[in-house]
Amino acid sequence: MQETLEQQREQLARLDDAAGRHEQLRSEWRDLQAERSRAIEAECVKLTALSGGRIRARLQPSAGLATLEERLKAAVTGSAVRGNKIEAFVAEVAGADDSLKAWQSAMNQLELAVLAKGEASAATINQATLSPFTAAEVEKMATRLTPEAILELCLIPMEDQPSFDYQTKDAEYIPFEVASAGQQATALLRVLLNQGGPPLIIDQPEDDLDSQVMLLIVDQIWQAKRRRQLIFSSHNANLVVNGDAELVICCDYRAAGDQSGAQIKLRGAIDIPKVRSEITVVMEGGEKAFRLRKEKYGF
Repeated sequence: MQETLEQQREQLARLDDAAGRHEQLRSEWRDLQAERSRAIEAECVKLTALSGGRIRARLQPSAGLATLEERLKAAVTGSAVRGNKIEAFVAEVAGADDSLKAWQSAMNQLELAVLAKGEASAATINQATLSPFTAAEVEKMATRLTPEAILELCLIPMEDQPSFDYQTKDAEYIPFEVASAGQQATALLRVLLNQGGPPLIIDQPEDDLDSQVMLLIVDQIWQAKRRRQLIFSSHNANLVVNGDAELVICCDYRAAGDQSGAQIKLRGAIDIPKVRSEITVVMEGGEKAFRLRKEKYGF
């Protein structure tokens, strides 16, 4: 019996500070959201630097507000509060210095209205946090909401998200997703080659790059190979020869015309005659074709 009484006293003690504990948890929730945003912003700065400014990565604040707007509209359906009022309210939250805090403050006031159910005086509700709703509209929304619904609305994350642009000229950008495949590949290769770390494996980067860009990539490879091991699968002679490959591995089918089995045909440094000959055959169409192009170019 005594043990039961002690347990009840402990529960009552916790309930006495329920409001304080509730606010503490909300504060911790805001801190976690802010920490997440700072981490994403730091990575945006890092990505922009690694790309040499070719990719502009920025933090887009309160990207999750569209979800909040949709959920709030659904929660107050039937209250006769117009959708444009809710949209204007969410826009004001988005424009606040701390959008998450502004949203939670507004939800606090809605919760007061829900608990009062029309019995609270006008002075009880801080109308400024619920602008542009009128007092009558706040009461209408309160009739459709519950404390549980308010809590769910409070726990929807704002979800700041990164956005990415591609630099076409000085101070001129386009959305990264509408940049050409070559532009995207060039920028992403620069990011990868500017990082240290474990071995980097890239499959046929020349597919999306023209010859002029490939020469720029070769210059970056010279710098990158000092920091990490680079492994390329390629049919581009500029990458293999001008990139000064330290080990060349030539793959071939076990039987001509049989594409079901493969083998390593040859391996070695680029200064080995057999390796150079294989590079000439695979990448230049053979020595005769190479010499013919040389004569036509007049080199």
